[in-house]
Amino acid sequence: MAGASAQREYERRTHRREQDIRSRHRLLGGLILALSSEPVSTRVWAQGAAGERAVAATLEELTGSHVTVLHDRRLRRPDGRLSRANIDHLAVAATGVWVIDAKTHTGALEVRRTGGLFTPRTETLFINGRDQTRLIEGLTGQVESVAAELARVGADVPVRGALCFVGTELPWFGENIAGVPLVGRRGLAKLIKRPGELGPADRDALAAHLATRFPAAS
Repeated sequence: MAGASAQREYERRTHRREQDIRSRHRLLGGLILALSSEPVSTRVWAQGAAGERAVAATLEELTGSHVTVLHDRRLRRPDGRLSRANIDHLAVAATGVWVIDAKTHTGALEVRRTGGLFTPRTETLFINGRDQTRLIEGLTGQVESVAAELARVGADVPVRGALCFVGTELPWFGENIAGVPLVGRRGLAKLIKRPGELGPADRDALAAHLATRFPAAS
């Protein structure tokens, strides 16, 4: 289920906070909980889970005719072992495999580019004025993991990454960084619906293999 692991982490943190407050304040624990807000570090997990479910809903609308989808899968490390980290969505479309990371950052998104003919070109991702280039680095690792697993069985299929934003102010004419599309849900649907060489049977076979190599997060 999309967002399941993020939702579990949110619930785990909420439960741990409640237990901690009640154990330290035996008489007023309930009152303190009622009057205090959850830490941002806890709320972001619930927000992330909601974002993953929203992106999943968009992908599910395309299931069958355009894509075969896997949600909330465990990531594999370069040595082949399963990681505690997860991949939000794996979408097998006509154009290949898309590794989709759902994000729920608020504020305006922009890509700042520096350099030119005689100096190195750099691209930096900013959201709400903060450097969020690390989001690209995280997605790159996921793409490399999926590509490696397909290469092991000789599946010569393109593997691409996309960041899909929910609730973020995106540039009107679209944007990308390091070749990675930065899209909303409507832009993601356009990517997935592009024509390609993989038919429904190919997509299902690839998805079945990926499901075994990237099991559901638990």
